[in-house]
Amino acid sequence: MDLDALTVILANRLAAVVPAGFYVEAADGMLRYTCDEGRFPGQHGDYHCGEAGTFVRENFGLYGETDADNIAGVATQTLDELQDYISEATHDPWPGLRSQPSPHARISGATLHLWYACVPRNSARLEVPVAGLSWGNGRVAGRGACL
Repeated sequence: MDLDALTVILANRLAAVVPAGFYVEAADGMLRYTCDEGRFPGQHGDYHCGEAGTFVRENFGLYGETDADNIAGVATQTLDELQDYISEATHDPWPGLRSQPSPHARISGATLHLWYACVPRNSARLEVPVAGLSWGNGRVAGRGACL
């Protein structure tokens, strides 16, 4: 399993859907979340958001016995931690309207699906093609994932 490649793919796709002023980058098997300083209130209301991240490489293996279980598990963790960072920075329940929707991920066939529950149907959807990542006896490939 090429965890560095998975991390880069997740970073590129998530960076495309976060609110303006937020950034998602990949380095050394980790996703790093940052924002424009002074633009958002931040957790303490001091307009300093700092940074946060998800340790994809280190956390892979904690979610089950199969690569598929671990891909879905670390993807859910990524959605959860990114959501927390943005919501704490903005004081809004991103990507929800009134409350934090739950993050979810699953592999169906050869496709990794990512989503937040309770997000309005007219909200942005994201295709996350992950073709070429080997896992188990199959490949994570196909049309991609919706977020």
